[in-house]
Amino acid sequence: MSREALSITIVVLFFGMLAAEIVGGHHRRRAHSVRDRLYALTGLVFQTAITPPFVGLAVGFLVTRLLPDSAGKLSHVSFWAIFPIWFVTEEFAHYWLHRWSHEWPWLWKLHRTHHSAKDLNVGVIFRYNVFWTFILPQTWFGAVAVYLGLTDVLAVSALITFVVNLFTHTAYRWDLALRRLPGMNPVFNVLEKVVTLPDTHHAHHGLGRQAHMRGNYAVTIFLFDMILGTARIPRAPQERFGLPGRFDWKEEMLWPLWRRPNEPVEIES
Repeated sequence: MSREALSITIVVLFFGMLAAEIVGGHHRRRAHSVRDRLYALTGLVFQTAITPPFVGLAVGFLVTRLLPDSAGKLSHVSFWAIFPIWFVTEEFAHYWLHRWSHEWPWLWKLHRTHHSAKDLNVGVIFRYNVFWTFILPQTWFGAVAVYLGLTDVLAVSALITFVVNLFTHTAYRWDLALRRLPGMNPVFNVLEKVVTLPDTHHAHHGLGRQAHMRGNYAVTIFLFDMILGTARIPRAPQERFGLPGRFDWKEEMLWPLWRRPNEPVEIES
């Protein structure tokens, strides 16, 4: 799958789920402002059309000097031999970036935009400070994969990550509904410890007794949180989402280029 086809697939999946949320009445709340929609649109454009070429140029500059004879070097390697290693490594890198973004004040300022939405829905997937898109491990891993001839690995990794993001950010609590079906509770008791589900990711975005913003960092492999002691599984809907207060849109989208004088670099807990 080419990068163009991958981008089109992601856009189609995103707008399909967005339409389902709209039809289901999940976008009638006042929390869904014009600002929220513009944030999501800006993030979508950057992550699919602007950031990848710049990162690709940076990676190309580095690898042609550090690994000049490695172009297409792994194209002959079996997909099933390289994919598990590649995907787990990429996910582990994202776990640590995400965790550090909640622990390091300056990195939190880049990541905070993703958490300031007052409601959770698929639009939050692309709700980013524009500079955050340039440090996402998936973009850098993807550029290296292209250079090494691992385009299939890139496509499958990107689709898995995006689909999981889509189904963990959606306003639909499909996991709680499925858990109530006969015989499904034991299945989910195991699944929730291995794979990120809406329950744990909604808790990461939540505010209130069931929330857990300082944990549940994994995008797909929740086992990382279980092993590293950052997991919390509430098995309940969240009371509310977002961050206290309201932030200037220029600061949310353009920090550190735009910042308030003498601003505190706080981290929400």
